Amino acid sequence: MSFATEAKRSLCRTRSKFTVRRAPIVRARKCDKYQYVSTSARSRIGKAGELEALLSQTGINASSILHGTFDTDTELNSNATFLPLETFDDWEYEWASEMKMGPVLPVEAFALLPPTVHWEKVLVVECNGANNRWKVAKMSDSSNQAASEWIPRLQLYFPCEDPAMFAKRISAAIEARRKAESRIRFLFLCKHIATEDGYYGPDEQLQQRLLRRMTDEVYSIFRRIYQDFHVQLAVGEYLKHASGYSKSLAIECPPSVFGKMWRKQPESCSTSVPRGQHGKLCDRLRRQTLLCHANAFHGLRLVNHECELVRKLALFVLPRDKPPVTLDEFEKQNRLQTDRVLKYLRNGWIERTTMHLYRWLSRIGPGCYDIAVTEWPIYLLSKTRRLIEQVRLRMQDALRDLCLGSTDSYLHHLVNDCRAIREVDEAFSWDTNLIDSPFEPRRPPPFQLTLHMGPDCTYYSTDPETFPSLLQDIMDEAIRGSHSAHTIEPSLIQSLLFADNLYLSSVGLIDQAMVERRDTLVSYYLKALVPLRAYAARYNAYGELFHINAKDFIEEVKAMDRTSSEIKEDIEIQIRMRENLEHTVPLHITIGPFSINVQPLRDALIQKRQELTVALLRMLTEKLRLKTAGVIAEYNGIIERMCEKPVSIEHIYAVRAFMEGVPEVLGRLEDRMRGVLYEYEILEGFWFALPDADFAQKWKALGYPKTVLRQMTSVREFHESEIDRFRKQQFADEATFAASVEDLNAYLARFTTLYDVAKVSELSVEVRRLWKTLQELIEHGHVLNKRQTLFDLPPIGLHNLYDLRDNFRAYRDLWTVAADYLKLEETWIGNPLASVDLEAVHRGLTNAHDRLKDLLGLFRDQPQLLAVVEHFIHTVEAFRPNLDVMELLKCPHLDSIHFSQLAKDTCSKAKLSTDVGFDVFLENGVRDHVDALRAIVQLAEEQMEARELRAAEEERLRLEREAIQRARDERRRKRTDI
Repeated sequence: MSFATEAKRSLCRTRSKFTVRRAPIVRARKCDKYQYVSTSARSRIGKAGELEALLSQTGINASSILHGTFDTDTELNSNATFLPLETFDDWEYEWASEMKMGPVLPVEAFALLPPTVHWEKVLVVECNGANNRWKVAKMSDSSNQAASEWIPRLQLYFPCEDPAMFAKRISAAIEARRKAESRIRFLFLCKHIATEDGYYGPDEQLQQRLLRRMTDEVYSIFRRIYQDFHVQLAVGEYLKHASGYSKSLAIECPPSVFGKMWRKQPESCSTSVPRGQHGKLCDRLRRQTLLCHANAFHGLRLVNHECELVRKLALFVLPRDKPPVTLDEFEKQNRLQTDRVLKYLRNGWIERTTMHLYRWLSRIGPGCYDIAVTEWPIYLLSKTRRLIEQVRLRMQDALRDLCLGSTDSYLHHLVNDCRAIREVDEAFSWDTNLIDSPFEPRRPPPFQLTLHMGPDCTYYSTDPETFPSLLQDIMDEAIRGSHSAHTIEPSLIQSLLFADNLYLSSVGLIDQAMVERRDTLVSYYLKALVPLRAYAARYNAYGELFHINAKDFIEEVKAMDRTSSEIKEDIEIQIRMRENLEHTVPLHITIGPFSINVQPLRDALIQKRQELTVALLRMLTEKLRLKTAGVIAEYNGIIERMCEKPVSIEHIYAVRAFMEGVPEVLGRLEDRMRGVLYEYEILEGFWFALPDADFAQKWKALGYPKTVLRQMTSVREFHESEIDRFRKQQFADEATFAASVEDLNAYLARFTTLYDVAKVSELSVEVRRLWKTLQELIEHGHVLNKRQTLFDLPPIGLHNLYDLRDNFRAYRDLWTVAADYLKLEETWIGNPLASVDLEAVHRGLTNAHDRLKDLLGLFRDQPQLLAVVEHFIHTVEAFRPNLDVMELLKCPHLDSIHFSQLAKDTCSKAKLSTDVGFDVFLENGVRDHVDALRAIVQLAEEQMEARELRAAEEERLRLEREAIQRARDERRRKRTDI
């Protein structure tokens, strides 16, 4: 194996690590590279031979296109190419994109398919826009999918393309590949040239001067770069003068020797440079290096110091040994810190860096470091521009380190490495106890949440769903803000005009490191939300307790009418539940990055249990208060009943009868109070302090029986004195009663001689009053006789009152029946005829007539009163014919026309109807035209019958028409010819 082959393979293995810096290529405008034939007037290629001839004229053959696409063993010490041509394809020539050609595929074209070296016609079937490769199939094997293959764009020609532009495209790619291969050979040669110790290194004087200004580590880096630079200079001179070697190997020295430097110092040397060329090399070093002046070195040193200060800054506030904070506080602190740092980056850092460079470069004056240059071409060729470019790269590197370091610390602080969080399943439910957390992290949690109870469910003081997006936004806004620092060119070179959008480049949001950190942060917090929601869901079971109203709860218990023992059980349950809350609900718990404060909700639940317990105790106290008050009320009732001031002898004997049962009642009340006292012991068992009023009431109830017994003795002594007083009163009442009986007997004897029928109303009122007085005297006589028995005295005779009542009853019936009948007759005649009930009239007439008939036998010995009875009987019988007339007038078939005919027959000018009273009809002589009235009523009934017959006939005809119509509709529906 040759040396060049080994070098080539070593280069291929490390090709991904190193980047070859190419010389700038002058590209044509897009319109000059357009290769689509837009008009039919321009020439088109119709055959493969024509395309090969055109490419041959421009010096392009198939081997130059296909070489490098296969894995061939190419020697680096030969002129053979070894790089694939498609790598150097200029895409600005491209016009056939996947979007444009997709709708028209498959399409015919010409392709160069290895291993053949001739163009042939193929069928393009598919396009891959990512790498600009096309899938083609030979025309003869278009149906065979296995014969198709992917080829680069440079091996495919469409007939619609400009052939000249296609040839230029291939030529440009071949030229770019030749330059790249020459560059690779040059760098490979530089890598394998070793130097003797110090041959290409800085001399002793330069070494000592540099060591005074930098550390050994920095000097070793400078020495390595210095040696690599002079090695490249030496190789370039060697290639120019070694004509023998250059004839066999066409290696060109690159336009610029400041390419990518190799990091490793070569260990062996195959060529050497004569020492006589050192002066020339030093002169070239002074022209090329940036450290040819001490002020430039000092300026870069200060720039590096400012960059180191920037690297030590922090974009975020990450408290280490402080308690967890809320999300709002964390956001506020970090946005303030980010704004403060970004303000320094945009202002202070740029100003200080510009000040350092201006202070050192302005002392150099005109020349290669002239910062007062006014010509743009001169500035582009000066070392000032290269120095500013070096400063820009250093600042961007510091800015990148700042962003990566800050985001790394940010991620390390927020993602506290809880393995259980990363492995949690989306269907996770919190089945363990509420105190021990299976998601305890290694480091303290950064955030604090407070658990609250809402009307529907449990919630946190900060919505956990906002954490992933907000934490990501804080980091992304800091990264975006790091791109807002301007470069130092506009502020340092003030004699030239620069664009306003010159900013330092930092880490991009789509940088792989940022994407990984963002994904890690978001995924961790999305996972952390699963146990957080599951933990909050466990507290939904306490929602009913949290929202229960103590008053409503007590009202429900009262409505159930529970006994004291059952209330005691309820109180014990509430106490056990409160103790259970104290042992099962924690003050706080840690779940991944969250420290959850459960104490407010825990205290609220415990307080609610305490409120329910106190409410039950108070309800029991109130219940016992009512029971005790009921017992005391009965005691008070006994005392009040005994201490009532007697108003009669009956009252005294009633109180004495009541007092005989008091000892038994006191025994029952004492038993009740003993039961209430047992219930009071329930309250004492719960260490509940009774109010002072309840405490006094309880002991008052216990001492009431003795008070009642003492009061009974006093009442008995009082009753003895009251009995003597009532006995004296009884004698006076007897005398008064006898006088009243005599007066009433004398008055009735005079009153029964009255028989004037014109004063029937006045006599009936007086009769009723006398009858009431007589009844009251009889009742009062009974009361006096009862008292006589209580005083052990003989009874009073009441037979004369009974005789007087029997004799006066017939006289009372006469005048009351007569007065009542006259009032009824007045209402029958005066009220509207429509409102008169004929049945009531008939009953009233019959009742009055029968009762008056019964009185005829009682007054047979009294002619004047007998004449009064007969007068009223005649009056009742005289009204009876009016009943028949009223029945005819209230016939329901009479209309206004019939009443008009009646008025005409009776020669009446009044408007007759059932809305007027019967007295109107009597005044107009209806009694004299009963036959005419009866004829009108018969006519009205006949007319009514005729109307009913017509209505029935019309209804029958309507039903027949409807039946006919239904039959017609049914026949129409059954017809098939419509």
